[in-house]
Amino acid sequence: MPTPDDEQFEAFLRQFRPLVPETLASRDRAPRSRDSFVLGAWISAAAAVLIAVGFTLHIRSHRTAVSNPASHAASAQQPVPSEPLTLRSANALLAAAPSFKAAVDHMALHSQTIPLPHGQQSAIAVLSQEKIKL
Repeated sequence: MPTPDDEQFEAFLRQFRPLVPETLASRDRAPRSRDSFVLGAWISAAAAVLIAVGFTLHIRSHRTAVSNPASHAASAQQPVPSEPLTLRSANALLAAAPSFKAAVDHMALHSQTIPLPHGQQSAIAVLSQEKIKL
């Protein structure tokens, strides 16, 4: 059963008459002159040079220095006294290291040398002992 609102809306829709759109004014464009073409070529060349220079500087700033592998082996064999690995010490190491990879390598190579107090365990040691049955 139609409601008065529906009948009123249908009456409103019956009154709708579409209008013909007005035509758009066309602009005559003058052909590009030779000077503007040369200017565009110069701007494109300058942009290409700037991109190449920026890319080169970006690559040079992210290079890592390759150190002597013999000195790495010697430093890895020496026991380094360290505190237990905590979030604070890991954050400090990440802030001081030249890269994320160097910080992770440092944490992996320099294992914990100071034993934990009696009655405490490392979370990593406990999780490594867990046996999961699938």
